[in-house]
This record gives sequence, C-alpha cells and structure tokens, in this order.
Amino acid sequence: MIKDEPVSLRRQTIYAIIPILDIYAAYRVTRLRKYLLIMILVSIGIGIAHYAIFPDMVVSEISTDMQPLYYDTSFMVYWLSETIGSILLAVYLIRHWSKEWNKKFQTS
Repeated sequence: MIKDEPVSLRRQTIYAIIPILDIYAAYRVTRLRKYLLIMILVSIGIGIAHYAIFPDMVVSEISTDMQPLYYDTSFMVYWLSETIGSILLAVYLIRHWSKEWNKKFQTS
C-alpha cells in the first residue's frame, strides 16, 4: 500500500528516467493507471508514425543472416528523438503529479 507522505522530486525524476522504475514512480503518487494509459497511447502513435515514415523497416527489419537491413542516419535520428521525447514526457508527468501529491501534505 502507498504511504501517505510527501515524495522526493529528485528521486521521482530519477525514477522517471529509468525503465520499470517509472512505473513505480507513478504508483507512488497514485497515478499508475493514467500513466500507463498515456504512455501506451503515445507508443501506439509513435508506432504508427514509425510505420508511415519507414514502412520497409517495419515489414522486414532483420534479413536472413540476422543483420539489420540498414542503419540510415534519418532512422537513427528519428529513433533517438522518439526515445528522448518519451523520456521527457515521462519526466514531465511524474514531476507534475509528484508536485500535486506533495501539495496535499503542505495544506493539511
């Protein structure tokens, strides 16, 4: 069960950056369902955009000799930007909800 106490913004931010711990950070501020829903919808949107931009890589990503078909610089830039964007979204959401969570304890 979640402890009713303020959370550390610094620790929550670090948790938001690290995979799996971001789920724990959302759980600590009782926003796990909303966080998972947002991140799943964002992932679906990224997948659709990825297919629209790079349709040939999605269909056959690995050749028969188990080597990637190509590492195009535009693909790498796109992949890096989507990864950084999703991490930044996670950090924003967790920090925002953590601030709201801590406000509950300052007013009472």
